[in-house]
Amino acid sequence: MRLSISLLLAAATTAIARNTTQVYDYAIAGAGTAGLLLAIVLTEDPAINVAVLEAGSDGRTNPNITIPELRGEIIDTEYDWAYYSIVQPGLYENRSQAVNRGKTIGGTSAMNWMIHNEDSRIQLDIWESLLNLTSWNSDASLGWNWETLSTAFRESEVFFAPSSNASSAEQPDPTNHGSSGYICSTLQRSVLSLLSDYVTPALLNAGYAVPGDRNGGNVTGAGLLPLAICPGNYTRSYSGSAYTAVQDRRNLHLYTNAQVTDISWISTTTGNVTARGLNYVDTSGRTSNTSLSIQAQDIILSAGIAGSAPILERSGIGNPDILTPLNITPIVNLSSVGTGLRDPLMMQYQPLQYNFSVEFTGGEYAQNYIDLRPAQDVLSPADYNAASVWLNETTSIPGLEDAQLLVFKHLWFTRQPLIEMAWQYSSTQSMPYTLIPLSQGTVHINTSDPLAAPVIDPNYNSVTAIINNETVPWDLWLLSRASQFYVTQLASTPPFSDVLTKTDPDHNLSPADYQQAVYERTGTSQHLTGGLPMLPRSAGGAIASDLLVYGTRNVRVVDGSIFPYQPSAHPMGLTYAVAVHAAKILQQARGTKLTYTELPGVSNSSSNATAVFPTNLPTATYDVRGSAVPASSSVVASTGGVEKVEVSGWVLSFCVMVFGRNALM
Repeated sequence: MRLSISLLLAAATTAIARNTTQVYDYAIAGAGTAGLLLAIVLTEDPAINVAVLEAGSDGRTNPNITIPELRGEIIDTEYDWAYYSIVQPGLYENRSQAVNRGKTIGGTSAMNWMIHNEDSRIQLDIWESLLNLTSWNSDASLGWNWETLSTAFRESEVFFAPSSNASSAEQPDPTNHGSSGYICSTLQRSVLSLLSDYVTPALLNAGYAVPGDRNGGNVTGAGLLPLAICPGNYTRSYSGSAYTAVQDRRNLHLYTNAQVTDISWISTTTGNVTARGLNYVDTSGRTSNTSLSIQAQDIILSAGIAGSAPILERSGIGNPDILTPLNITPIVNLSSVGTGLRDPLMMQYQPLQYNFSVEFTGGEYAQNYIDLRPAQDVLSPADYNAASVWLNETTSIPGLEDAQLLVFKHLWFTRQPLIEMAWQYSSTQSMPYTLIPLSQGTVHINTSDPLAAPVIDPNYNSVTAIINNETVPWDLWLLSRASQFYVTQLASTPPFSDVLTKTDPDHNLSPADYQQAVYERTGTSQHLTGGLPMLPRSAGGAIASDLLVYGTRNVRVVDGSIFPYQPSAHPMGLTYAVAVHAAKILQQARGTKLTYTELPGVSNSSSNATAVFPTNLPTATYDVRGSAVPASSSVVASTGGVEKVEVSGWVLSFCVMVFGRNALM
């Protein structure tokens, strides 16, 4: 009986996938962090039909995705786009950098380190106050500021407070968290004693802030940050598991192995550029169906920093100097497409190392002790003053929009976090990185081949500064000076100093030698954002505040490529918030049924649920090749290569949560 039902479903979904007369309300390119959550929120209205095209396959039962301690294990597998940047002259030995992006249901939220936090009030209010990203209509709740995005974040979250026996120093404030969203978050189960007994006391003794909860608008300080984990069965919570909870909605259609290539157009007349749908290919290799399409009233690109801009360029939207040589007819002259790409520098080749005279306990589970600091906290007074002089005297930087420089200056002088020290592992090391780099790059196509990898150029260390009459690469200088100052502070402050025996690099090196050591160890942080900045068009923007691509009537972008500048928080939480906020904008623009997410500030605080972890953790078995074998798998209905995911029974290895207001359709 199950086989016959699957065959019937296969026939039905094939017709939907190929029938050009079927018109969805929304077609979304990419079932990743933003795109899939956006689809889930939109389809809370059963009258709205949404199709989501995902280039990758369904990995939701793979233990390397679901088990928190295996985070990152899908890198360089079938679930990773596994892109690389072009060679980077600003890095040691011109190193090309891996650009790992999730290629599966859930996108990069299936791959990342699960850190789930908000940005600061000052940084998000800048979106409106300095960048003029006001509401596209008179409704202030649709503007872009801390109140609207923090509300959207809480609406996306269901937070679990730490259990009473947890060794966590955190004191979460329930009003800063949500209780009815799709993404679980909780704090760590077992904290490495290095952090609780030595790092935190030393930071306090040195005068640094160690707040209890940093989701209330002030993110500065050190401590554990929430992780996107469902505590009930201790599995990753992400847009993929959120989809599992609602996947039987008849108005939500998710197709895997469907890689979007470009946009099809109804009209290309200037002033009336209107999309008909999305063209895509079957990437499964099981059929000869290499060219398919769907139609929708509104098109949304959520293919991420490496995908959304290339789709626009292949569709004729971008810089004619790039498109014309590739025999692509320019439809909208928008040179900002593919610009403003950013990747913070991080000491990822070899982090800061510490040796100690004692052994530490705890740390058996995934944890992230994150210290976010303004420049004033991690630079000597002399370095801070010298850098401030350069910033004050600098009115423009080649390759950097003036709006971006204005933002950075504002953050610098208002004591906003610009450096992170991440203690992310149970080992005795920390990873420093620049939260908001001044260096910016691009992502473009260089061929008309729709399946070719994009040309990714983060352009590391391209901005130089003159500090104390010396020309230095700004981002590297800031990272190096901050790292050396921070380690020196810890090394001279008890109780950390009481048990420390060695630092590597040696914090007593000269500034020049220390910078060389940092330079040799520095590369990508994998926190790439930008490429389609949401800014006024005159300020170098590609996306308007209503998320429309400039010059089009019904093409929008909803993903991390629209961030107008690099967030100081980890990007995932803000990406979820953008998805929920985008749903509100779309609902208002279409005049469709308003879901509960249209009620900012109402019933979006935590219900004080407490995390209860399972006694036995999920386990993985492995085949003879060493690949993880899922404990169970979902049944899919094949559509001749392209697969539409259907409900079948239950899946053990990830969290399925159903809330009253998020009833299954």
